[in-house]
Amino acid sequence: MKITYKIILVLSLIVLSILSYKISSKKIKSDIALPEPKLEFNFYNDIEYKKGSLKLDIYQPKTQIKVKSPVVVYIHGGPWDKGDKTMIRNNFREYILKDLLANHYTVISINYTLLDKNTHLEKPLQDTKDALKWIQENAEKYNLDADNIGIWGGSAGAHIALLTAYNQDNKIYPNVKYVVDFYGPTDLNELFKTEANFLALDFFKIYAPERFKIRHEKIKELTGFDINTNKAEVVKKSIEFSPLTYITKSTVPTLIFHGTEDTIVNFAQSQKLEEALKKNKIPHQLHTVENAKHTFGNITLNEAKDVSKKTVDFIKSHTTYEN
Repeated sequence: MKITYKIILVLSLIVLSILSYKISSKKIKSDIALPEPKLEFNFYNDIEYKKGSLKLDIYQPKTQIKVKSPVVVYIHGGPWDKGDKTMIRNNFREYILKDLLANHYTVISINYTLLDKNTHLEKPLQDTKDALKWIQENAEKYNLDADNIGIWGGSAGAHIALLTAYNQDNKIYPNVKYVVDFYGPTDLNELFKTEANFLALDFFKIYAPERFKIRHEKIKELTGFDINTNKAEVVKKSIEFSPLTYITKSTVPTLIFHGTEDTIVNFAQSQKLEEALKKNKIPHQLHTVENAKHTFGNITLNEAKDVSKKTVDFIKSHTTYEN
């Protein structure tokens, strides 16, 4: 009897441990094609900021003001190995871009080195720092306020943005004053279940083979190690590449958005981030978007406008304007 109970308990824990998302009984809304907002801006595109064809796009207000323009750097999503800087013009992100321009912000969307079996997370993290350095060095040319730079990203881009903002070297690179995180991973060991036992992994492999394969590939791309042969190194690197690792009393203000129906990055990732920020008394906001999927592809026009307003209000509250 005790053995049967233990077996049932183990199986229950296996089911819980392999799911990186919750299975909801709700009827999730389908994707919505939002109307494109009317944008007016001065555009400088495909500017090389780093040798090796890494480029960025600059969006500036059509109507220039006399003071230097504060800067928001956008880091695109895609599971670390896909996507590009043009993604800022898709979906709800375009509404945020529009509202930032209307408030006289310059928005700079960057490309970074995408991961593969030979390119790991150190590379895009360095690229992002180098983009910040380029902004500082070219501030006069583009009328940029290098003392008022924030960083914004979604999904994998939010993960890179958080790590950049939480692990700064202000002696070499310009200061990032705040970070905006849309559904980004914050604890890679939890996200990828690196500590799951062999029974849980066997169950995962049998019942979700595609997700199991993707998990294995992503771990290797990010860390450079195969979890089957170098588990200890994977766990160590996953700690190093988790934004939660770097939260202290001096962490920059953080804005978080996450959908309740995210099946890619569990909502618990943002909840853990909020808990750590709260513990360290860091100014932050966590906005939950009910029924929203990963990438917010199914949010309504009103929700997109609300997300944009909250984002721009947060950014404005952490920008110091010249007199």
